[in-house]
Amino acid sequence: MTYRIDLRFTAPVHLGFMDAAYEVSESLIHSDTIFSALVCSHALLYGREETNKLLEALVSGRTHLLVSSAFHRINAVRFLPRPKGETFGLDRKLDVSRLKMIKKIKFVDEEIILHDLRVDENDIRGQYLSKRVELLGSRPQPFVILERARVSVGRLNSSSNLFYFAEVHFAQNCGLWFYLSVDESIEKRIFAALKLLSEEGFGGDRTYGLGSFEYEVSRVELPKEGDKYLLTSICVPSEEDLKNFSETFLSYELTTKTGYIYGTDKRSKKVWALTEGSVFSRPIEGTLMDVTPEGFEADYGYRVYRFGKAFLLPFKGGDRG
Repeated sequence: MTYRIDLRFTAPVHLGFMDAAYEVSESLIHSDTIFSALVCSHALLYGREETNKLLEALVSGRTHLLVSSAFHRINAVRFLPRPKGETFGLDRKLDVSRLKMIKKIKFVDEEIILHDLRVDENDIRGQYLSKRVELLGSRPQPFVILERARVSVGRLNSSSNLFYFAEVHFAQNCGLWFYLSVDESIEKRIFAALKLLSEEGFGGDRTYGLGSFEYEVSRVELPKEGDKYLLTSICVPSEEDLKNFSETFLSYELTTKTGYIYGTDKRSKKVWALTEGSVFSRPIEGTLMDVTPEGFEADYGYRVYRFGKAFLLPFKGGDRG
């Protein structure tokens, strides 16, 4: 079964990384973060042994769990990442002096992708492209990022270090959403984990109440075939995926993924991954990659995986009249 999960945050959220003295926060939740959060919540509910069995079943392919990244939602308009290299025919409709408007578009209404809708200049609202502009307003601003100064104090000599912690505050009737595809055999447990996660929260400083959310679930039927395939998740391609690389990988970007392992001070192995918005000529699978650091299993009793499975959305693509 495939579902849309709409998130409405009841508190600010922090999802980010360190950048010098700044703790940078993103406004999206990447698929590997969602997967990790669900697995951690599953472990809290059902224990480590059952969670290890779940991971083994997912790695072997005996069951399946796919999630997309979580993207912006403004009122009833759900956005997807703009397919890289796709202009939706706007390059032929705008004069040269206004072509920069196309480059600024980062997110596209899900309905445009699913139903191959024609668009024009009036459908552009900054970084958003949608036929339902009446729901967006003239200048959509679904969130603001506020920075708070904080001080860390050394344990040995009480030395202080100033840094900035960023929080994302979503506007009323705005939030995030993602796709969830899950095998019927594990569906009840995954939704129980999602319920717990809504109370535990996403991101940093959850002990202070950050990251908690309410959610709504709706079933969705997605197309199975298309001229092109839009990546809506982080993806670590398999060796099989890389065959006929130049023909399959039409437009893509890479990023590195690593991070601290939940409940420890250890970092997972760094991996290269394809970013959301990458476009392919055929479906790819991706992998659930073992990123366990050396000696970690002996100390903690379990292995660590990075979710790199591809959640693809078939679409028509190409020029539009």
